[in-house]
Amino acid sequence: MQMSGRERQGAATVTRRRLRKALVAVAVVAAAVPALVVGGCVYSCAFVPSSPADLPQSVGERSEAVAGAAAAAPDGAGWRDTIGEAASADAGGGKAVEVVEDFPDAGEALVVQPSGSPGCPAVRMVTYAREGGRYAATGLWGASVARPGERSTPFDPLYGYTTAEVVADALAACLTSGRPVAFGVSVDPAVGDLTIGGTAPTWVREVPCDGGTCYVWCYDGMDVRALFSAAGVDPSGFTLRQVIDGLGVRVGDEAPY
Repeated sequence: MQMSGRERQGAATVTRRRLRKALVAVAVVAAAVPALVVGGCVYSCAFVPSSPADLPQSVGERSEAVAGAAAAAPDGAGWRDTIGEAASADAGGGKAVEVVEDFPDAGEALVVQPSGSPGCPAVRMVTYAREGGRYAATGLWGASVARPGERSTPFDPLYGYTTAEVVADALAACLTSGRPVAFGVSVDPAVGDLTIGGTAPTWVREVPCDGGTCYVWCYDGMDVRALFSAAGVDPSGFTLRQVIDGLGVRVGDEAPY
């Protein structure tokens, strides 16, 4: 059945009215429930901090591993000619790792490995066993990345991290160590001006990563858990802001968060 011009005009008017009502309803809901839209996802502002510095963090109990404790390799260990090859094999045989520092007395080595993105290398301490001039990786600790803002799931907000926040994240990753050493990795050369409690790192080294450069920093002799305790920062519940302020994490003149 054909509609007359007047009928078509009336139907269009009703449609526009319905659309306006729908838009008003959406606006009312948006005003009543503030939300943060990130990457196409909506998060209630009551639950998602506007800054990564305020994300709740929690780290378990520290390992009581001591120097030499990693000397025994498990049955079926993959023995390799170098520590780097052993660490790479333990990580699934991906891109070869770069050994930044070896701590032979502890049976540990600080290594860097690209984590799938040229701008996001990962750093970790690998425990290893040595036998007849060959090496087998037995575990790892203190794993962190240069940019911890990468999403692990589509529902995670994608934050922009300051270099100080990346350092604080790395310090938190070192809480489980039984040895007094702290380390991390950054893609920001300004990390060379890092201080924690007014103290510069033992060393900062440039390491090639997928055609670029990353910067590994290390405090040899730093007991991170003792620093948390002295600053009143509880490892079972804290934020990066508390770590930055409590431990005095600063990177040159950069605003820490």
